[in-house]
Amino acid sequence: MFCDSATERFEKTAKRRRYRLLDTPAKRIALYYLLFSLAGACLLLLPFAHRHSLSFVDAWFTAASAGYVTGLSVVTTRTAFTPIGQGIIALLIQIGGSGITFVTTVFFLLARRRINLHERMLIAQDRNASVHGAVRLILHILYYDLIIEGSALLILFFHFHFVHGYPWLRAAGIATFHAISAFNNAGFDLWGNSLIGFQRDVLVILITGLLIITGGLGFAVLTEIAEERPWSRQAKRKWSLHARVVLQMTAILLFVPTLIFLVREWNDIFQNLPFGYKILNAWFQSVTTRTAGFNSVDIGQLTQTSLMLMIILMFIGASPNSTGGGIKTTTFYVLVRFYAARITGRREVTSQQRRLTNEDVLKAHAAFGVSLLVVLGMVFLLTWLEPNISFLRLLFEVTSAFGTVGLTTGITPGLSTAAKLVLIVTMYLGRIGVLTFLVSIAERPEPKAHYVKESMYIG
Repeated sequence: MFCDSATERFEKTAKRRRYRLLDTPAKRIALYYLLFSLAGACLLLLPFAHRHSLSFVDAWFTAASAGYVTGLSVVTTRTAFTPIGQGIIALLIQIGGSGITFVTTVFFLLARRRINLHERMLIAQDRNASVHGAVRLILHILYYDLIIEGSALLILFFHFHFVHGYPWLRAAGIATFHAISAFNNAGFDLWGNSLIGFQRDVLVILITGLLIITGGLGFAVLTEIAEERPWSRQAKRKWSLHARVVLQMTAILLFVPTLIFLVREWNDIFQNLPFGYKILNAWFQSVTTRTAGFNSVDIGQLTQTSLMLMIILMFIGASPNSTGGGIKTTTFYVLVRFYAARITGRREVTSQQRRLTNEDVLKAHAAFGVSLLVVLGMVFLLTWLEPNISFLRLLFEVTSAFGTVGLTTGITPGLSTAAKLVLIVTMYLGRIGVLTFLVSIAERPEPKAHYVKESMYIG
C-alpha cells in the first residue's frame, strides 16, 4: 500500500512538472530567443549605440531581425547606429546564427566545466540535432566560424582597402561586419543599399555568395565534407543520405532559379548589365533569395514572375542545422518524394536506395502545413493593417520574415507599429521553428486510451 501511494504521488508530481513554464527544452529555447531579442533591443537603445531618436519597437525590430538572422530593417544600419551599435548588431547576428546555446557552451568548455544532459538537450533542441554529439557540434560551429568567416574577412579587408580605397580601419570594420552577416545568412549591410553598388565587383559578389551557400548547407554537412572526405579514394564511407540530399537540392535550387531570373529579367532589371554580369547577378539572386537577404538589384523593380519565384525560394529556405530559415530543403525533398510515391502507386517513400521513415514524412508534412498556415495568417493580418499595400508585396514581406531572409520590396520602413510587431512575431517563429513553438505551448502527455479508428474520404 505504501509503495502504491508513493508511486501515485510520484506520477502526479511528474504530471504537474510537465505543465510548468520551463519543463521542456522546447519551452526554454522559445523563451530564451524572446528574451534574447528584448535584451538586444535594450542594448541598441543605449545612448551611445544609435545616432538619432529610436523607438523601442524599431530597436526591438532591428534586434529581432539581427538575432533571428533575418535582415529586414526599418532603419538604415549605416546611418541609424554608431559603430558601437553596429558592433552590437554584428554580435547579435553571430550569436543568432550559431545558436542561443553557443555562447554558454563555449564558456563552459573554456572553464573546463562538464556539460550535463540537460544542457545537451538544450543544444540539440536549439540546433535541431541529436543529443549525442551535441557538444561536438558546438565545437565544429566555433571552428567553422573562425576559419570561414576569418578567411573571407581577410580577403574582403584587403579588397576594400586596395581596390575601393577604404581607410584601413573602415575596411576592417566593414569586412568583419559583412563576413559575419553573409556567413550567418543575415543580410545586414553597412552601405544602405545592400550590394547594388557592387553589381560589377566579381570578388565581392562571389565571396558573399560562397559565404551564404556555406552557411546554408548546415554544420552537419560541413563536418562530413571536412572529416570524411567522401570524394577521396581513402574515404571510409560514402556520403550520408542527408548530405547527398542537401547538396543535390542546393545545386538544383541554385541552377534552376538562375536560369529563370536570367531569362525573365534579361531585358528588364538586367538590361544595362553586360552579358557576364547578367549571369553573375542572376546567380547571386538565386543564392541569396533562399535565406540571406542581400540583393545586387532593386527588388522593388523586379517583375511579378521573379517576385513569385523568390517567395517560393524563401519559403523553402536553407538546409537543417544551418544558419538559415524556411521549411528547409530536406522537408521540401521529402514532400516531393512522398507525392511521387503516391502518384506512382507505391506505399513506401524511397530515396537513393534508402527507405524514408514514416516519422520523417509526418514531420515534413507538419512543418510544411503549419508554416503555410503561419505565413497566410500573418499576411491576412497585414492586409488588414496595411490595406494600401498590394497583396504580392505583403506576401513577399511575410515570407521573407518567416524564412529569415530579409529581402524586401521597400515597404518595411513605412509599415505601421502594429505591422512591425506582426513581422517581429513572424521572424521569431521562423527562427525557432513553428514546430518547436507549438510543442513548447501545447505538449501534453501521451494518452493511454485511444479512440476507435474510422476512415474518411480524402481528395
